[in-house]
Amino acid sequence: MKPTILYYKLKESTAKVKVISSPIVLIRGLGRSMGFWLEFEDEILKYCDIILIDLLGTGGSKSRVGRSCIKDFAEDVKLTLEQLSIKNVHLCGMSLGGMVVIELAKLFSKEKNININVKSICIMASSSAGFKQKRINKKPMVKLLLAIFLSFGISPPKHKILSRYLVSKNTLSKHENIVDKWDELWKIEGFSHLAILRQLYAAARYKANLENSIINYPCLFIVSKHDELVPWTNSISLWHSFPNSKLCVLENLGHDLTTDDPILLAQTLCNFYKDITDKG
Repeated sequence: MKPTILYYKLKESTAKVKVISSPIVLIRGLGRSMGFWLEFEDEILKYCDIILIDLLGTGGSKSRVGRSCIKDFAEDVKLTLEQLSIKNVHLCGMSLGGMVVIELAKLFSKEKNININVKSICIMASSSAGFKQKRINKKPMVKLLLAIFLSFGISPPKHKILSRYLVSKNTLSKHENIVDKWDELWKIEGFSHLAILRQLYAAARYKANLENSIINYPCLFIVSKHDELVPWTNSISLWHSFPNSKLCVLENLGHDLTTDDPILLAQTLCNFYKDITDKG
């Protein structure tokens, strides 16, 4: 399947004076649309404009089958950004979205006459094959697959069975309706079991293959020691593969970092971007 233009939204900063001049492209993870950014969206808009993009098979990018290769997702995002004619962007991805950002960075690095200038990349709670550390904890993986298969032909899977692996206990106790919000998003937007299974396949076999790639963009990795879905040690190995990249290790947050602490994550990104601007 050829690259396709994805569903996107451009949102202007709520700040009178933007702290960050270039917009941030935000890409969510497995089965997640832009709606899942929740409070983080409002927090990051205090600093800059954002471009929200739904990967094929999620949210507004309707497709029953989606994609089964991370590079193909990246090609879609690249085509979408080229259509927007925006010169300077920061790329930021969560989990599977982080893998897409890595592939985007590789694609943009290869092209000499590119109309898009990537200012930086940020990879949150992501992973790659090719390292000694495991990519995902077995228990939540089994529960995810079980939830998907048991709901085939009936309705979207329920988040209740997976919530403890996505966010911290503190978030679940403070925001008791968060699971209902997630379920409602899948119900409203529509949900393709085949598309999410193919996303899962794409993520499971993803290998960054950075040996022959030159990525010179400023890069920030953000992980949490208490991520119960993706072992943070794999993310650390991935970080070591990026020369001159920065690492931010958080504690007491789950896999879905921006849901657990949207204010902290927005501030962390803002500080990173300001540092780039000051040095530039």
